[in-house]
Amino acid sequence: MKKVKKIALIITMVLGVSTFVNAQTKTPVKVADLQKSITDHIAKNYAGYAIKDAFKVETNKVITYEVDAAKAAQTVCLSYDNMGVFLKVIEPKTNKTTTKTTTKTKTGKKKKTSTKTNTAPKNK
Repeated sequence: MKKVKKIALIITMVLGVSTFVNAQTKTPVKVADLQKSITDHIAKNYAGYAIKDAFKVETNKVITYEVDAAKAAQTVCLSYDNMGVFLKVIEPKTNKTTTKTTTKTKTGKKKKTSTKTNTAPKNK
């Protein structure tokens, strides 16, 4: 019985540590409070886009900023480091559909194929 309690305690501690290690906080930031280098980058490289949302993201004590900018139906999410240096475009999560089909070849063997379809629109 003591062994089971020890194992349960170890599992709880491991899960607690992994949750702590991967902790992330995402706090809204006013557009007016963004660093000038961020707004300048968007104005220069994404002409016509307006900033819709901005967030300060802290993961494992590392601070980054995520900025959503939109132009008509196009939306882009941009990532910057804590100094306002551009890091990358964050691709939206896609809804991928996989269709599996089985067909018979001329020799009578079954052949499996799959097709992946991306149903989410891709941003610039």
